[in-house]
Amino acid sequence: MAGESRSWAKAVYRWAAVGFTVLMILLSWFIAWREVGDRRIVVVLVSFVTVAAVAICVLTLRLSRELADRKRDIDHRALAESVQVRLNRALRLLSACNMTLVRADDESRLLDEICELIVDKGGYRMAWVGFAMSTGDKTVRPVSQSGFESGYLTSCRISWGDDDYGRGPTGTAIRTGATQVNQNVLTNPVMAPWREAALRLGYNASIALPLSDGGSTFGALTLYSVKPDAFSPDEVALLEELASDLAFGVVTIRGRRERSVAEEKLAFLRAHDPLTHLPNRLLARDRFDQAVVAARRQRMRLAVLFLDIDHFKVINDSLGADLGDLLLIRAVERLNVCVRDGDTISRKGGDEFIIQLPAVADVTVVEGIADGILSAFAEPLDVGGTPVTISFSIGISLSPDDGDDFDGIAKCANAAAHEAKESGRNTYRFFTETMNVDAMKNMQLRQHMPGALKNGEFVLHYQPQIDIAGGGVVGVEALVRWQRPGEDLIPPGQFIALAEDNGFIIPLGEWVMNEACRQAHAWRDEGMPPLVMAVNLSAVQFRRGNSLDMVAQALARSALPADSLELELTESILLQDTQAAVVTLRALRDMGVKLSIDDFGTGYSSLAYLKRLPLDKLKIDQSFVRTLAEDSESAAIVKAIIEMGHAMQISVIAEGVETERQLEILRGYGCDQAQGYLFSRPLPPGGLAAFLDRRMPITFRTTAMADKPMP
Repeated sequence: MAGESRSWAKAVYRWAAVGFTVLMILLSWFIAWREVGDRRIVVVLVSFVTVAAVAICVLTLRLSRELADRKRDIDHRALAESVQVRLNRALRLLSACNMTLVRADDESRLLDEICELIVDKGGYRMAWVGFAMSTGDKTVRPVSQSGFESGYLTSCRISWGDDDYGRGPTGTAIRTGATQVNQNVLTNPVMAPWREAALRLGYNASIALPLSDGGSTFGALTLYSVKPDAFSPDEVALLEELASDLAFGVVTIRGRRERSVAEEKLAFLRAHDPLTHLPNRLLARDRFDQAVVAARRQRMRLAVLFLDIDHFKVINDSLGADLGDLLLIRAVERLNVCVRDGDTISRKGGDEFIIQLPAVADVTVVEGIADGILSAFAEPLDVGGTPVTISFSIGISLSPDDGDDFDGIAKCANAAAHEAKESGRNTYRFFTETMNVDAMKNMQLRQHMPGALKNGEFVLHYQPQIDIAGGGVVGVEALVRWQRPGEDLIPPGQFIALAEDNGFIIPLGEWVMNEACRQAHAWRDEGMPPLVMAVNLSAVQFRRGNSLDMVAQALARSALPADSLELELTESILLQDTQAAVVTLRALRDMGVKLSIDDFGTGYSSLAYLKRLPLDKLKIDQSFVRTLAEDSESAAIVKAIIEMGHAMQISVIAEGVETERQLEILRGYGCDQAQGYLFSRPLPPGGLAAFLDRRMPITFRTTAMADKPMP
């Protein structure tokens, strides 16, 4: 286009030269003929000169106009080409940034790479990302930058508050959530606080693009150009798309990181105690099995120490639950000093611990460690500034002398610990056959179980399950108790494990299933609102009994709709023969029965495997709920379980809810249902009917508890 302009200029010059030459010739003739004196010739010459001059002027003016029009066309085309170049550059930049977003797995690295691309491929003077801080002065903190900056961001104060330092493009974009285009730094009044520094660095125009997560803006992406009026509407639209993609990438990475942290915590807690972080029973069993094999190969012994804190209930009641937990943590810290490298300390539960001592060549080694533990705890523990002295009753069993399976060895060590308590506490005893007092009591319970079932000594109590959002009772959990004639009610913790050991859990579980379904239908006949009946199904019952037929027969006998029955399964059901478990669970689900995982977070199941199961509900274990308001780790785990359940389209219920604060937190996390002593203890059938009459609609208030929760 520049060549075309030059050719037109040359044409004008040529015409001007021709005209000037003609005029000179005519002027010469005029002078000559004037000398001759012929006036007619003079008149003709003058007329001719006048016409020629006018013609040359007209031609020259028309050519000038055409040249001006051509120049305007050239300028417009040049401007359009410049805009198109910038748009193409912005499109290439957007494409490159999207490729970076797809590969990104680290937030800081993503922001750095995007800023570098904006400068290198976009041709901008400088680019930076700032996050809005929630401090009192509402500072915008730079987190990434690229390009010619020379200390600009560190020397300039930028906020997102409604003041002089927050009314610039960046602060306004964060505060309003809208793009701010600054076409001229020199003339824009809001740039006054930063104008001098910006112009010195060649920042003549800028654009601030908000970074938003849904309805909230958490930062801004700001770009600077060396030219004023640099941002056309089309370019602004492309840059807004880039900022939107960047914000989505940041939010996605953060969510992925939070889920990863939560899953790691869940994986850890499946094998460890949440309070002390010691191995739990499942991990302890795994290490025992490995140690037994090694000891057999080395022809050595494996010792198991069962530790029970003396008078812990009294100490815990005196200190309170929080300091009681801290006491356990301090005790574990001291126990770690008393054992050897390679020994395993695990928490069995409550105030009971199991220590495994592999590769024992001589019993005196075990005695030395037990004596060392007793001596170490002669000194008080610092429990929140309070000195507390505790002692242990320690029972010791040896493998292969007392057996070679974990449960058997642990029971022997437990029996020896009871003998140590009977001997005055703060001592240790090795297991012998004569000390099996608990075993005798357990034997009596086992012997009476069949007769107790025939005589109707087992009863069911029912604990309400509450819809957190609506406040109504949506279901009940059936909990078995044993009422022996003339004796106190026996909680399930004293006989369920025995029933599982001797197989009695199968007929007992069948009775529970039939009775629960019968009672649920009876309540319906009495005009009570339909409630979902939750019944526990033990791992032994699931593996050894015909669960499918049992459930089908119970529903048929009671005429209870299948969708009114919910089976609560423990995670241990999923540990063995997983394919068979999946087949059975899917058959139950096809029948219409609801399925839930009980005590979720304390077992060993994998999240990938859970996705294969047709589950309706996850029940958060009460050990997490109990410390929900005080322990940030428990709170994070509870929140992760709820989010994971909802992501899998599974409802979530929390058990063991005892305080309004726990309920408030669960409601804030979006938990669906809750049960616990905040609403009601387990009630006999008549008591539940009265409860529903009093509490429909239910109001959340702490139920007065005259005694401790029954397991």
